[in-house]
Amino acid sequence: MSKKSSSNPTVLISVVAAVVLWLAATWFEDDSRWLPEGNAPTFDTTMDAPRSDTPLRVNTDALSCQQVETDLIRKVDGAQYCSTDDDCTLFDYGYPIQCLTSVAKTEITALRLEYRNYEQSCAYRVYYDCPSGTMDRQAVCRNNRCAVDLVNNEPLKDATLQHLGIKDP
Repeated sequence: MSKKSSSNPTVLISVVAAVVLWLAATWFEDDSRWLPEGNAPTFDTTMDAPRSDTPLRVNTDALSCQQVETDLIRKVDGAQYCSTDDDCTLFDYGYPIQCLTSVAKTEITALRLEYRNYEQSCAYRVYYDCPSGTMDRQAVCRNNRCAVDLVNNEPLKDATLQHLGIKDP
């Protein structure tokens, strides 16, 4: 049995082919042969301000959605005035309003219309609803401000423990 030597013509041809391919690739990477001769133009690449002929594009949908959301939150906050518990009612609509929210009964119709405007203005809004289940919630007036009392928070406690994977003792 004879041993193959390292001077095998296949190895030599492979090495020569690799070197030729590398030289060709290096030559094709050089863009200077495609550019006109002479001084290359310089470009101002500073990002100080947009050029006067560049239209400024902003996402007006997102801006108007943020404004409607801010207005809704402000109106809900302003509608939480009361004198007695009977002045308040629940307003659990989900995002962007906090869950377990209570507002003045006299403002509920205007707030529902405002929430509908929010839904129509924000095509990409976040969807989540407030958990209610079997919780007994009651709108109350505390310090002339509508609030929510949980009469029985066991369902909320059980749901939280279950979500955390803790068994109630």
